[in-house]
Amino acid sequence: MHRHISLPAPPRVRAIRKPRSGTVKYITHFPTPVLTDLVNGRWLPTVGAGLSRNAVTPDGKPIPLWSELGDQVNKDLGDYSPTGPIDALSAFEHEFGRPKLIERLADLLRVDIARPGDAHKAFCKLPFELVCTTNFDFLLERQYEIIPRHCTPLIEEDQLSVNLDKSGTGLLKLHGDLNHPTRLVVTEADYDSFLERFPLLATFLANLLITRTAVLIGYSLDDPDFRQIWQVVGERLGRSRRIAYVIMVGAKPSDIARFERRGVKTINLPGSRNRYGEVLTSVFNELYEYWQERVIPASRVREEEPLRQLSLPRDANTRLCYFAIPLALEPFYRERVFPIVREVGFVPVTADDIVSPGDNIIAKIDALLERALLAVVEAATAATLSELQLAMMRLGSERVLVITPEGSRPPIQIGQPYSISRPEMTTVDPVDFLMRLREWFEVAAKIHLAAFSGEPSRLLMVKAPTSRVVSLRQMLDFVVQQGLVSQDDTANIIDWLRIRNEAVHSRKVIQRDTAEEIVSGVLAIVKRMNDQFGVKG
Repeated sequence: MHRHISLPAPPRVRAIRKPRSGTVKYITHFPTPVLTDLVNGRWLPTVGAGLSRNAVTPDGKPIPLWSELGDQVNKDLGDYSPTGPIDALSAFEHEFGRPKLIERLADLLRVDIARPGDAHKAFCKLPFELVCTTNFDFLLERQYEIIPRHCTPLIEEDQLSVNLDKSGTGLLKLHGDLNHPTRLVVTEADYDSFLERFPLLATFLANLLITRTAVLIGYSLDDPDFRQIWQVVGERLGRSRRIAYVIMVGAKPSDIARFERRGVKTINLPGSRNRYGEVLTSVFNELYEYWQERVIPASRVREEEPLRQLSLPRDANTRLCYFAIPLALEPFYRERVFPIVREVGFVPVTADDIVSPGDNIIAKIDALLERALLAVVEAATAATLSELQLAMMRLGSERVLVITPEGSRPPIQIGQPYSISRPEMTTVDPVDFLMRLREWFEVAAKIHLAAFSGEPSRLLMVKAPTSRVVSLRQMLDFVVQQGLVSQDDTANIIDWLRIRNEAVHSRKVIQRDTAEEIVSGVLAIVKRMNDQFGVKG
């Protein structure tokens, strides 16, 4: 039976301070509960035209905001004086027809030439499983493709019942997009009939607003549909409605008051509005780092070996080898492959070994690959192929091993990693496969394990116990029996193990002088053993 071991809880955001250099750290402006919801996978990021404005265009002209879109369309209406963007777009459709309206929007939004900007790149790096947007363009889809991460635009109601690949991102396009003219919500008639035409979509959004924290990005809340659903949720739940937030830069008191009237709190970031895109880019990068630092500590780790590696500082080297394997093959890998990995000196880990808050698969895999030294990917399913792309991006081809089912060709990749063909285990004993796999790990050990030469892992040089999992106390008992450590060393090591267990399994803080004493003691024992066995280094 797996043990569920909890790592120490992440520090509160109030412990985060601004750098002494004076550089703004925007994350300090986010309330602690909002950051907790981020790590727990409870955000509903809702993206508006303000983010699209940061797209890159050949001539450098920005993509128009919602209000500016109405102004541009109004130029084609002669003497007409619209009351707002929706009125202008409705009048344009009435005058020139739906097809011309779609063409004009595509031209103004520059959908053929606009490319994601830095703010899009930083936002899409955040491992959200679901993103909501009212934008008609395709900038988010394009950036997810560049990452690469599988993205599924959710346009029609019948898509809501389909279980999506959890290693990708669902993009809920509330108002459709320019590829679906009849689904587009842009005119008065479209808005007036929204709830009647798309009741399931409205219900789905209402459920999200009930269970998640909506965070508005580049969003004015002028959208009648969203505001109406938000109002209904508020009327039904009253004080039990979750608080929504909007991210703004240099917001005026009148802007903050307008959102407050609608039940939305403002996260007002310092800076001028003309630096909105730069500030957003920094914010998303900080949120990504925050999430990465805390998703594993906030998770439960099922196995002792990965727990020890993941308890190391984030910038420390680990022996972790991440395995992306189909569920049906997991028993085979755990029984036949993982022992080989351990014998060579690495620590195997899968996404199933970690129970993350909200079980956000994307965040968990992303965090594990950031800490892993190597990765092995069974290129057999859409999910593992997606993980292969992420592993290649994180680790590089030389640290990734691709396993392909016998008879299939390795996926084409830039910087193709080494691949091994795996036979069907039900028809043949995979001896050759396991031998080739061992050879790859042995080569990897020679290349990558040199950085760990200062660890007490020198004990592996002697004939240690051959059980699959050897605890630190079992190792100690063995070396004591072999006479490799003295009585004083044994007493010290037992005390160090006690302190180590308190650090790993509780929230107890170990003082720096105690940590230095343990490190110095371990290195001294290792040096004596190296001298005994004639090992240099």
